[in-house]
Amino acid sequence: MVEANIPAELAALPIESLIGKPLEAAVRAQAYAAMTTARFVEEVGLDDDGNVKSVTFRFKRKVVDPETGDVNDVDTTIEAPLLTILPVPFIRIKDMTVHFNFTIKTTAYDKTQHDFSTKLSAKAGWGWGSVKLTASYGFKKETRSQVDRSSELDITVNAVQDEMPEGLRTLLSVLKESIAPPSSASSSS
Repeated sequence: MVEANIPAELAALPIESLIGKPLEAAVRAQAYAAMTTARFVEEVGLDDDGNVKSVTFRFKRKVVDPETGDVNDVDTTIEAPLLTILPVPFIRIKDMTVHFNFTIKTTAYDKTQHDFSTKLSAKAGWGWGSVKLTASYGFKKETRSQVDRSSELDITVNAVQDEMPEGLRTLLSVLKESIAPPSSASSSS
């Protein structure tokens, strides 16, 4: 009969891998997210020469003429760094839960069946006669053992939009300050 040595089987489980591999995957995912942010800043925010890409807005602004009190439309242009108006992706893993369940079930099944039968036949004769005796006996035994092993691994990861890193926040503040104040096409004709 096959028997399960449950303490030995539990001791043989690679707990370090069962817990460590999902954590390692989370660290790799976090590093991948950081690289994605860096690629986004480079590809979206910088041109091929490393200069900050900007977007130019042109619009008509209502301006009151201080001398006449008339409201005039004035052509206005604002140039803003592209990174200051787009959401930069900062994804981080907020929490992670690893559930591992390992079950060992042992089932033993013994079936013993005795088939006992006898046949007796006798033959007798007179004189040099003969005697014939026949006997039979049957025995049957069936044994079955079964060990069921099952395991379950459930990993839950919760990712959130993280706060902007301080270095990028400072850089974007500098870029915001570089936004030129609205320039107006003055009609000095």
